[in-house]
Amino acid sequence: MEYKIIEKITPGGSDRIFYRCLVENNETCILVWDQNIRDYLKLQRHLYDRGISVPDVHWADEKSNLLLIEDLGDDSLYKLSKKRRNKYPIYRAAINELVKLQIDGYPGVPISLYYDYKHIKWEQDYFKKHFLNQFCGLPRKKIKKIDGELERLAEELLKKARPWNNFLMHRDYQSQNIYIKKRKAKIIDFQSARIGPLTYDLTSLLKDAYVVIKKEEERTLINYYLDCLAKKRVRVKKREFVNLYHLTGLQRNMQALGAFANLSLNKNKSQFKEYIPRGLELLQDGLKKVGYDRLYECVTDPEVCEKCRF
Repeated sequence: MEYKIIEKITPGGSDRIFYRCLVENNETCILVWDQNIRDYLKLQRHLYDRGISVPDVHWADEKSNLLLIEDLGDDSLYKLSKKRRNKYPIYRAAINELVKLQIDGYPGVPISLYYDYKHIKWEQDYFKKHFLNQFCGLPRKKIKKIDGELERLAEELLKKARPWNNFLMHRDYQSQNIYIKKRKAKIIDFQSARIGPLTYDLTSLLKDAYVVIKKEEERTLINYYLDCLAKKRVRVKKREFVNLYHLTGLQRNMQALGAFANLSLNKNKSQFKEYIPRGLELLQDGLKKVGYDRLYECVTDPEVCEKCRF
């Protein structure tokens, strides 16, 4: 397929390379270089066939690790949420597609990776290494004091997630990975999907350091999500689900802080530094609701707060 490169697109945290290209009839597409192209294509075909709104693939060359995909435009959920006072319509669209991904996308999904104990501990270690130690400068001896509570969090999370654990999980379902096109949500960066709990993607969306979502908005959107689950005949006990949602939020916000620190310090992507204060605020707020006192003391330490004040 013939194409002409127009511009290079700055990616988020991805190592992939993107270009906007002009193709026939003056339409535009996105040219992607992806070293894991086979895994991407396998999952894209599965999701597309299951009716999940992911970008169309127009052409692929697996030998060159190149593919040409649908141009979703510039209207990410992130950008639109900055412009609109009323976020509900676009967030409802994102939740509609999330529920389809989690439930309709699960049967026959060509992945065997689970959001399990090993991965939870990897996220926690990532947070300790890049955020607490490398970014905040806390000594390892001081960080080690929270190990017992992190272990307890991992065990509690796995135990409480058991009833809602076998669903497809995007693993990074936040505002920069969701685009709104013709009033529908389109999902990108799904290649790191796992099988896991319903709550992780919902917390990624609603406890998102990129966008400030008010408490009332968050509660309303959780209720909307639960209504969408009910329409898919997935019944949950609201109190238990919301409790798990907040626990999962702690884990997700720690992972995000680790990522922001790593990307800004080690990957030459300094723009991610600006989201650290909001990420820390979300983690601190979440820890007020649960009995993880040492972890709360750690992330409210004056040294941590000072390093995140910019």
